[in-house]
Amino acid sequence: MANSTGERSGYRPEIQGIRTIGALLVAVFHIWFGRVSGGVDVFFVISGFLITGSLYREIQRSQTLDVIAFWARIAKRIAPLAYLVLALTLGAAIVWMPHSRQTGFLNEIVYSAFHLENLKLMMNSVDYLAREEAPSPVQQFWALSVQVQFYAVWPFVLLAIALAARRFRMGGAAYMAALVAVFVASLAYSIIETTRDPSPTYFNTLARVWEFALGGILAIALPRLSVPPKLRVLAGWVGLAMVVSCGFLLPASASFPGYVALWPTVGAALVLISGGSGSRFGADRLLSSKPLVALGEISFSFYLWHWPVLIFFMILRGHTGVGPLGGLFVIAVAIAGAYCTNRWVEQPILHSSLGTARKWHVHAMGMGLAIPVLMVALTWMLVNQAAESRQQEALARLAQEYPGGASPMSLATAVKPGIPVYPTTAAVKGKHANRCQQNLREPAVTTCVYGIETNARKTIALVGGSHSEHWLPALEKLAFEHEWRIVAVTKSGCPFAADTKNNPSCLQWNEDVQDTILQLRPDAVFTTSTRRGALRFDRPTESVPTGYREQWKRLARNNIRVVAVRDTPRMKDDVLECVQRNADDIAKCALPRDILFYDVDPATTLNPRPDNVSFIDLTDRFCDEQLCPPVGGNVLIYRDAHHMTIEYSRTLASPLGERMRHVRPDLFSINVQERAGSPQSMAGVP
Repeated sequence: MANSTGERSGYRPEIQGIRTIGALLVAVFHIWFGRVSGGVDVFFVISGFLITGSLYREIQRSQTLDVIAFWARIAKRIAPLAYLVLALTLGAAIVWMPHSRQTGFLNEIVYSAFHLENLKLMMNSVDYLAREEAPSPVQQFWALSVQVQFYAVWPFVLLAIALAARRFRMGGAAYMAALVAVFVASLAYSIIETTRDPSPTYFNTLARVWEFALGGILAIALPRLSVPPKLRVLAGWVGLAMVVSCGFLLPASASFPGYVALWPTVGAALVLISGGSGSRFGADRLLSSKPLVALGEISFSFYLWHWPVLIFFMILRGHTGVGPLGGLFVIAVAIAGAYCTNRWVEQPILHSSLGTARKWHVHAMGMGLAIPVLMVALTWMLVNQAAESRQQEALARLAQEYPGGASPMSLATAVKPGIPVYPTTAAVKGKHANRCQQNLREPAVTTCVYGIETNARKTIALVGGSHSEHWLPALEKLAFEHEWRIVAVTKSGCPFAADTKNNPSCLQWNEDVQDTILQLRPDAVFTTSTRRGALRFDRPTESVPTGYREQWKRLARNNIRVVAVRDTPRMKDDVLECVQRNADDIAKCALPRDILFYDVDPATTLNPRPDNVSFIDLTDRFCDEQLCPPVGGNVLIYRDAHHMTIEYSRTLASPLGERMRHVRPDLFSINVQERAGSPQSMAGVP
């Protein structure tokens, strides 16, 4: 991460060494293991140590802080490299970024340019559909964003402590007391929020402040402590072992930051304590070796470089695995890029006279570097939006060319030659059909009404998670044809099941939704009958969870009937990119039916079979006898790996109505049934 711009007096080479270890751990675990290494936590402790020490010494000398000058030093260090990497990433994206990933990427470029990428990732981690998207090549900027936010606020924290210390004549004790209080409060918040909702908390600055505060405590305490050399040696080796072992020993299920992050942060603290042991057997001596120090000097550059190199390497290869040689290639390119930018960009600017006379010149430089990046990103976004709008209008005029799922799936008719697939892969990202779908975190039951809102013949409650919700466009089309009122009661990532104890929010929602259904007394509850796990290539993973059956039994006790539809396929994560690359040969993106579905719907073999549940199966609209393509009737089926597009769902209205009429004829009036059989009702995309 960003090196300190503090004084070079008391230079400690072992800090560069531990930076190297942290940066390599981050890269290694990103490339080969896909999990957290603890390296970023090490960076935060070191930053807290160096920055707090520098600011504290300035306060002791002058009794105040020149905050503008401090920010200028930070900007001079960070801005040139950060905006250069963003600009180079933009350039690479223009050449190689799949169209389906451009919208999310450009949004993250803007957030990264304002050092708010961590907030964007927090929002994405709460948004269930955004969470399904592939990582962008600027996602690594979240950690730099956290650091910049820390740099923006920390001087004022120390100034407030200094004011209190003078008023109450407490001296250094005031700093220790205040920083310990910050450490405890932030760690407590981090533990609570990580337990409650780890995904957004990982990127939350407030849940990371304690790591900086730990470094700050050491910066103020160490000069006052006399640590015996032997104890320093022991601390160094224990700390280094903790830092290196973190990613290997902690289980993949461990949630950062929370109390788990104490492992690498305490390790980093012990390494800081070990400095100056004077022993040739000390860890600080190893960390002070020339190769590690040299790499430490470019560790910030390397961190920013490694992630876009990895992402574009995977994009060009067409899959997420990189392999041993591929991973070494990524690391080599990142080191080369880091060296070049450090030598010819960072160092010349750092050692220039820029900002010496007028600090605002540095801030002007930062703005001057940011503006071109923002202009290119925003212009690209506007161009894409205009192109999408024109294409959508053109496609809407060709509705007859897009039957979608109105007919059974056939690979021969999945794509019509010369007719573009509708909608485009970029147009479907993050679109919920239900405008009031509850998010991942909140347990409150929310409802929205679709179709005929007053004087409806029948009421159908659409209940469950996103795999229930994506049937809403088909049901809504049927609702207008058959005079139904559709009440959508859905929550992201939360199926209609009684066994969701690992998700407290979903468990509470499932309890409360029963009361909502009882008050509503619908003519039918529409939900999913099966659920599938992660994609496997040896056998299907679909089943009827016990929790589903428990909820159906509870409804049966209140004489409420259920229509349950077999779950839709789960494709590869890069299905949209595959469609974009292989529009003329969509079979390359299809998966074998026998790894997605059993020959017989598991719901129909339940024993005992629930009397109040009617099962329907529309697998023939997603797969032919052998393959399951991602396009059907020239309509794109998926908005990500396993959610239907609104457009394809709407084309399923007629076959869905036929299957429902077969098992629940009471929902359909005679006159409406005759009207439903007209050719007009069989049209595909409206």
